[in-house]
Amino acid sequence: MRFPRRSITTKLLLLFLLVGLSTVLIVGTYAFYSAKRAIMHRTVDQLISVRAVKKQQVSYFLTEKIKNLKILSRNETLYRIFSRENSIHESKQGPETDYIRDYFLAYGFSSLFLVPNGDFLVRVIEAGPADSGEITANLLVQVKRIVSEISRKKDIAFSDLFYKTGEDSIPVCLIACAVQKANADSPGTLILEIPATEFNHIMLQDNNRIGLGHSGEAYLVGSDFLMRSASRFIQGSLLHIPVKSETVIAALQGHTGASVTQDYRGIRVLSAYEPLSMAGLKWVVLAEIDYQEAMIPVSDLRNDILLVSLIISIFILGFAQVITKMVTQPIIRLKNAATMIGEGNFDNKVIIRSKDEIGSLAETFNTMSDQVKEERQKRILALFDGQEMERRRISRELHDGLGQKLVGTKLQIENCDEEDPDCLRKTMHEAKSGLHSIVDELRRISNDLMPAALIELGLETALRNLCSDVGRQSGIEVDFDTNLSTIPEDNKAVYLFRIAQEGIHNIIKHAGADIVSMQLIENREFMIFILEDNGIGFDPSRAVKGNGLSNMRERAGLLSGTFSVESEPGKGTTIRVKIPWKK
Repeated sequence: MRFPRRSITTKLLLLFLLVGLSTVLIVGTYAFYSAKRAIMHRTVDQLISVRAVKKQQVSYFLTEKIKNLKILSRNETLYRIFSRENSIHESKQGPETDYIRDYFLAYGFSSLFLVPNGDFLVRVIEAGPADSGEITANLLVQVKRIVSEISRKKDIAFSDLFYKTGEDSIPVCLIACAVQKANADSPGTLILEIPATEFNHIMLQDNNRIGLGHSGEAYLVGSDFLMRSASRFIQGSLLHIPVKSETVIAALQGHTGASVTQDYRGIRVLSAYEPLSMAGLKWVVLAEIDYQEAMIPVSDLRNDILLVSLIISIFILGFAQVITKMVTQPIIRLKNAATMIGEGNFDNKVIIRSKDEIGSLAETFNTMSDQVKEERQKRILALFDGQEMERRRISRELHDGLGQKLVGTKLQIENCDEEDPDCLRKTMHEAKSGLHSIVDELRRISNDLMPAALIELGLETALRNLCSDVGRQSGIEVDFDTNLSTIPEDNKAVYLFRIAQEGIHNIIKHAGADIVSMQLIENREFMIFILEDNGIGFDPSRAVKGNGLSNMRERAGLLSGTFSVESEPGKGTTIRVKIPWKK
């Protein structure tokens, strides 16, 4: 039964709109949620990176402070202050005291405390003349605790951050160890004071430049859920602002990760957390950014998708009105052919079934496909040929120009004669060694760019030298076998050598092999190159297509050859290239 022309057009219009709008909706929804996941992963990865860097910086900082403390604990001047009778309770002034003060101030400590064994009359050496030197109750509690830890043969003792007085605006922490001297008993304990500003400097530096944006921050939290570094948003947060979020609880339980949670301000954030346990400290490192700021690109993408969807819908409506059944199928065939051309299959042709305008279009399309294929091959061939010419030029310049100049310089230095023979002999020896190294390196670079053996001695010698060099440099056993008796054309030799180079590079980088076999076989029609290894192998159907395999396949295609890869996980890999003697 035939429907009126108008009815068919209406049905096609409705069907086209339904399919088109559904496709736009599905693709837009998929694109939106895929982008959202990607942005979330990127933001979380950035936070994890910041968290790891901050933890590393804090750990490095504490490690350096421990090293500085141990160095000072072995200082002879400090030992004399302890050993001299009553000197531990003398005035803060004096050359020995000034020397010790200059020493610890140079390493960023704010005060120094000396505690003789069995005596809590603590000697204080502080940063400036305004310091009172008073031992407050809070300070004395911490000093007694860490001295007690040192007395139990503990190498290093830490105190957590605390305020020395209620009026202090900056808390401090203490680090202690026994005063040491070779073959002598320790006379007491050395305690150095670290202000919290040191931790603030680490956690607050360059937050905007490291991906934390306007709302992100990195900070420390102690086991009592109070902040151990300053907040970007709240003044006086140190040891005052509680942070009892899910991420802090998880980190204190020894977990590391990232999640969406509420921070100490009650704001929803993306948070990356990790425990920091060192020398008795039990802290948590957090890197966070407001969820709303992290999702700004997602909101922008949603608006763009809606706008693009609206434009596409209008286009579909206008285009669907002129579609007829007679042109639908030819256009679909043209579209499929265009898709395959976009994927690189230029041999696909559109089947011509009519002699009207659609048939002419299909014929023109096939002609265009052939022209594009030919032009593409010419461009790729020109690109690779240009690369080879450039490599030859660079090789020639490095070898004949700079290399010869350096050799001449070396000879001049060798023949130099000055008044101080010993000094000159030493200098000349070092200069000659350096120049020899430079000359060898330049020759190596020259050989990598364009092996002289490939041009002068042919493909077989170049491949044999390549195998020998790889075996010597990497320790991999590389066997080479050939029955080649015909000298291939220059471009075939160069391209095949580059395929071998790329294959060997992939084996060294990815395969984990210890035995490699390279074969170059010729018969009446083809030159066959085979490269095998006993490495870990891979699944070619799931392999990520990188430049290595793509370049080898492209070079083989330019020579009208074939390229194949055979591999299984755990069973090594075999690469085969067949190049015809005649195109």
